[in-house]
Amino acid sequence: MAHREKDFKFAVVQLDTIAGAVAHNVHKAMNWTRRAFLGGAHYVFLHEGLTADYTPEPLRYGRALDGVEVFGFCHLAKEYGAYVALGLNEVYRGRPYISMVWLGPEGIVGVYRKSYLWPNESQYGPGDYGDWLATYNPIEAGYRQERGIISAGDGTTVMQVGELRIGCIICADGSREEAWDTFKAERPDLIFWQNNRGNLARDEQVPRRAREIGAPLVASNRVGFSHHHFQAGGSIVVAADGSTVAKANEEGQEEMIWAHYAALKKS
Repeated sequence: MAHREKDFKFAVVQLDTIAGAVAHNVHKAMNWTRRAFLGGAHYVFLHEGLTADYTPEPLRYGRALDGVEVFGFCHLAKEYGAYVALGLNEVYRGRPYISMVWLGPEGIVGVYRKSYLWPNESQYGPGDYGDWLATYNPIEAGYRQERGIISAGDGTTVMQVGELRIGCIICADGSREEAWDTFKAERPDLIFWQNNRGNLARDEQVPRRAREIGAPLVASNRVGFSHHHFQAGGSIVVAADGSTVAKANEEGQEEMIWAHYAALKKS
C-alpha cells in the first residue's frame, strides 16, 4: 500500500474548553488546528466533546454536521490539504450524540458516534444501573451522565482517512472489550482514542491495547476545568510495541505534541 512508503506528521492538541461555550471553543480549536497545519501536520487530533463538553441540555448545545462549526474545520482542512478529528457534541436526526468527526480536503470524511455510554456495566460498580442513578447528582457529577440522555452509536469502527485506516474509539468505549475487538478483527494502521477525563497518561490500557492489537495508538485528552472537575491532560502517542513516543504535560496545561507515523510502527 502507498502509505507504507510514506511518513505522516501527527499533531495531538490538548485544550482547555468551557462547557456550553460553543463559539469560544470552536474559535480556539480552529486557531490551534491552523497552527498544527502550518507546522506541517498531516493529521490533527482533538479531544472528545470539544465543542460543548458536558451540559444539562445536550440538544441545545449540540451542533449538526452541516453547521458553521463543522464547516470551519472543513475549510481549514481543504486549505491545507490535511485531516483533523473534531470532538463534536452532535445533534443528528433530532438526537444528541458524542461524535468523532473526521474532516479533510474533500469535506466530511466520516463520523464515529460514541457507542458504549457512561456509565456502562463495567463502571458503575456493585449493584445495577438503577442503584447508580439513585445516587446521581447532576451538579456534583458535572452533568457526566451519558446513558439515558445521549444516544449511542453502532459500535467502534475502522475508517479510511486519507491514506491511513484509523480505528475510532471514544473515552468510555474503552472499558468494553467488544469495543477493542473491532480492531483485533480488522487491525487498523492507527487507533485514535478520543477522551475527556482526568489524567490519560496514567491509564495502563493505552500501551497495553497498542501491544495486544499490534497498532500504534494516539490518545487525546482535554485539560482544565470541566465544571468543577479538573482534567490534567496527559495526551499520549504510543508505538505498536506500547512504547511512548510523545506525551503531553499532566498539569492541566494546553499543549500540542508531535509524532511521526514512521516512528510508531515498531513491533
